[in-house]
Amino acid sequence: MIETERLLIRRFREADVDAIHEMRSDPEVMRYIRETAADREESAKWTEAISAKWESEGIGYCALVEKATGDIAGWCGTWRIQETNEVEVGYAIAKTKWGKGFATEAAAAMVDHAFSELRLDYLVAVAYPENEASIRVMKKLGMSFVREGTFYGKQLVQYSIRIADWQKHLGSAKGNERDRQD
Repeated sequence: MIETERLLIRRFREADVDAIHEMRSDPEVMRYIRETAADREESAKWTEAISAKWESEGIGYCALVEKATGDIAGWCGTWRIQETNEVEVGYAIAKTKWGKGFATEAAAAMVDHAFSELRLDYLVAVAYPENEASIRVMKKLGMSFVREGTFYGKQLVQYSIRIADWQKHLGSAKGNERDRQD
């Protein structure tokens, strides 16, 4: 489990399926991700498949639990892109939690995990070019535009960050935080 200021990031549990299904069946939440889930069973199978990747590859998505409420705020994690075999950080936030910074908070924790625990040299993220919210998160993580290409069979933009740049970004973020406190 990873803990941030406002979130617990943990593997999915059976009790999470209803909240995950609510997100996966919402066309607005899934607009830039994939088709909506047909039913609860499909969402249950998805959480099982995602959880199995932790055992087989050491990567996968996790539930984001808002500490203040205990609500499932979304999911975030790392995943291998089929077309390139690169590891990406991905995230989705429940519509009721949009605009609170949870995507950036969770993704930053997962980027840190990818570099410290998975020992990756770099990490990528992909999004539809019109998904401005996701691209803002990538930029807040210190990621830079790489290219537009085919990922998951769709035309998406790719951003990336190397471990050295992440360490510089963390130092810069801490400096900015100190400046705001002064």
